[in-house]
Amino acid sequence: MGFLSVFNFVGMAFAAVLVLPNVFLLRSYPFDRERVPNKAMLLLARIGKFGSLLLMSVHLGVLEQGFTEPKELMQRFWWIATSVMLAVYLLLFMLLFRSENPRIRRALAVLAAAVLIFCGILQVNTLLFTFGFVCLIGELYILHFL
Repeated sequence: MGFLSVFNFVGMAFAAVLVLPNVFLLRSYPFDRERVPNKAMLLLARIGKFGSLLLMSVHLGVLEQGFTEPKELMQRFWWIATSVMLAVYLLLFMLLFRSENPRIRRALAVLAAAVLIFCGILQVNTLLFTFGFVCLIGELYILHFL
């Protein structure tokens, strides 16, 4: 296994699409951590999000089996389905900047976690699936207080 085979460049691109709108959102609308009473859930959400983004970008080889057969078809399906979900994600972010709607915030949190869970299922990556699920639980808890 070569050095460059450890990195998943398509996964890195998908992870960047998930992260960059959040950076712009945090610059436009600062997040008040004091509104969330349980700091452990805040930490859990961040661990889930950043852990899953790392696992999308890097192949650790732990609890990871890769795509099922037919491999090329599953990779193509993953690429297309994830691209469509991320396009909807970006569209929702544009709508959020136009109107600060709590329903759009919830939809963004659920869709981001769904992308992570979906990637974990299709790539048969148990850690990615678990971190995506942890991210979903933490984000939904945080959104309850915003």
